[in-house]
Amino acid sequence: MTSWNKLAPYMQRYTIRVLLFMVSYMLILTGSLAFARGGTEHSQATLIGLALISALPIIGVFWAIFRLLVEIDDEYQRLLFAKQTLLATAFTLVTVTVWQFLAVYDVVASGPEWMGAIWFAMLGVAGPFARWKA
Repeated sequence: MTSWNKLAPYMQRYTIRVLLFMVSYMLILTGSLAFARGGTEHSQATLIGLALISALPIIGVFWAIFRLLVEIDDEYQRLLFAKQTLLATAFTLVTVTVWQFLAVYDVVASGPEWMGAIWFAMLGVAGPFARWKA
């Protein structure tokens, strides 16, 4: 495992950003769900506000990922990460497209509801494919 001091400064900034956004996401989501499901009736506007507030840290993670693309100072590493993000997007779109067609033909009830989570998972899966020399 790479030690923190050996990471490039842009990777240190990226890691801190993602960690801060994910911690805030966990706190906001936990608090928002507890409030929304606390037994009292809430207005539609309140629920929409809670949904938007809950989404902000995830939007921040996407910002951090694309900010990393700007900050990487090694062109080859930037190319690899750009390939990784494109592959993650393609893998996600393939997964969602197949799932939606399964729904059209009544094989499954509905499509994926957590596309952001699928994309993050695919970002991890895409890493080795982006670096594969074929």
